[in-house]
Amino acid sequence: MREKKDINIEIGGNIQVAREQAGYTQDTLSEMLGMTPNHLSAIERGASGISLEALQRLCRLLGVSADRIIFGTDEPETEALALARRISDIKPEYRQQVQELLSAILNMS
Repeated sequence: MREKKDINIEIGGNIQVAREQAGYTQDTLSEMLGMTPNHLSAIERGASGISLEALQRLCRLLGVSADRIIFGTDEPETEALALARRISDIKPEYRQQVQELLSAILNMS
């Protein structure tokens, strides 16, 4: 069995925290990333490294910076900007529904 690299353990832990904070299960996020749940689990445990392509998709899906995943820190980013990033990844056919939902929520306040 291969020895885990410290950097993979650190990045994997950061991925797990970001995933949990976003409210995703491993099954859900792995499907969105186009990988198996076992592969995502291996990345989070540090048993495997993450490819740059998968890292980029992950950051977009979770609305986090690569700095947060790689270094465990974020550049100053507002919650609104993180939300805007996630909304920008919504499929075009659902954007109208999301706009209507957000408008309804904002009108409640």
